[in-house]
Amino acid sequence: HLIDVSTSNEHKTSAHVENTVQLQKWKKYGYIQEAATSGHGGNYEGLGDIWTVLPGISMLGASRQQKQGRPNIWASIPENDEASHPRHQSALAGSFALHYNLTHQVTIPGGLEGGDEVLVDRSGWHRKRALMLNSDDTAVNDGSSNNNSKDDTTMSIDHLFSHGTCLDNIYPGKSSNGHGRGALASRLIPSGSIVAPVPVLPLPRDELKFLRLKEWKKVTSFRKKLLKETAGGKSDGDGDVTEDELPLPPDMEWRQQLLLNYCYGHEQSSVLLFPYGVFVNYINHAPSASESTDGPVANVKLQWSERLMNTTTKLDVRSLTPSQLWEQSTPPEGLILELVALKDIKPDEEILLDYGSIWSEAWKEHSDQYPESILKLADDHTLEKEYSPAYIMDDVVTNLRTVEEQTQFPYPENVFTACFYRYDTEATTKSDTVNKGKTEATPWKMSLGLFDMTNLRPCKVISREPANDRFATPQQLKQQGQPPQGKMLYTAIIQNRPGLPANERIPKGTKHIVSGIPRGAFRFVDRPYASDIHLDGAFRHNIGVDEAGIYPEVWLDLKSE
Repeated sequence: HLIDVSTSNEHKTSAHVENTVQLQKWKKYGYIQEAATSGHGGNYEGLGDIWTVLPGISMLGASRQQKQGRPNIWASIPENDEASHPRHQSALAGSFALHYNLTHQVTIPGGLEGGDEVLVDRSGWHRKRALMLNSDDTAVNDGSSNNNSKDDTTMSIDHLFSHGTCLDNIYPGKSSNGHGRGALASRLIPSGSIVAPVPVLPLPRDELKFLRLKEWKKVTSFRKKLLKETAGGKSDGDGDVTEDELPLPPDMEWRQQLLLNYCYGHEQSSVLLFPYGVFVNYINHAPSASESTDGPVANVKLQWSERLMNTTTKLDVRSLTPSQLWEQSTPPEGLILELVALKDIKPDEEILLDYGSIWSEAWKEHSDQYPESILKLADDHTLEKEYSPAYIMDDVVTNLRTVEEQTQFPYPENVFTACFYRYDTEATTKSDTVNKGKTEATPWKMSLGLFDMTNLRPCKVISREPANDRFATPQQLKQQGQPPQGKMLYTAIIQNRPGLPANERIPKGTKHIVSGIPRGAFRFVDRPYASDIHLDGAFRHNIGVDEAGIYPEVWLDLKSE
């Protein structure tokens, strides 16, 4: 996730708006999605806009907007955990994405045939269809073989085999070298053969610097004061300056987006390359065989894929300077690296890449300083034993506590409760109010598409009652006694989440109470800036390719004289 990247907030200067130009292009052309509307989670990672980067099929596949017809695959909610590297045990904490294993499913009858093009759902088409909101449903017939415009999107198998590259030589799994998650070989991969294609998107290094929403308020105040002092007591107050001209307050430093850890980079270049091929972001580091080591060594290397780039028919963007790269009206596409096996790689053997000497030195310095390097979070969330990730709380808490009970037995400070609920503006009645001490509540209803992350709202549990069989007679209910542990129904105050459209927002001042909510509709959620990726000292460094020889000389714009 990219944290607090909103470019329209009143507290941000025009310099910051310009600092996300390339990321905005990525978003415009579908390489980035908004977490609030994608349905894949991450909505609560920060207080500003959260953007989601989905490497693999989600970025490789064309979208429905680019092609005629309906999307033919759909992805639900990814998994979320610390990969056995919690903050109080591992220096790796916060250095990798917690969300993973976003799995796509084919959604058309009969499936996809060999040579069919994959069309990704980037506009929420399937979600809208489930809610009967699609305006073009009449033009879509799931039983029609023409829905996917096969004349335009189908390639012959012979052409595919002669011009394409295999994507399933690697698969994600548990790292055999203690790195948490890793990429493993699906089959025997002979030395010198292509392990996987690695398409990359170039990005200015400075665009991965960010500040949290609240920090921009301090910056604005500091810069106005500085402008006034440097202008002889006068200030135009517009803040229209570059980041270099007006520094941050003395006690503040730029933060780095987690995406930096997944980018290839060169110390003498402002250009980063983000790899978005299938599973390539799972590949961990190991030193080269030439280095003295008793442990595992790198078994793949990176090189440009001249065949897949097809530079004979279009501009080779490697000939452009960084400034020329950023002047392109669309994200510079067509840059494709490939991973090549340095030796025979056995089935299920972990794929390992040398991240370079500069990265290795940075990691050694970080790991030597652990745990002091990541002892605390900003906003006074400390590395204490009561910290418990949201996914752990969901596993261990069967019966939810009411707000009153939490005054004596509070949950860890890093989490809050949320509920899957769809607010119906047309159904807003006096059931949303509390009158004369009597609570009238709206019954919770199950509906198609409800368990979508866009419907996960903050809530406060105010009461619970046994979930007895609603079809049982009074005598049967008496004989049943207390239901099994966890079989409870809850009443809760439902709140708005950030990013909701106006028609889904509960009106300000309205206490919207919902009853009969099952435990399965609740989730614990990490508060903004509370999960491991927000640890102040979490490791941040691009994957080094300085020694790989893949950066063209024209990109080395930071090269010292």
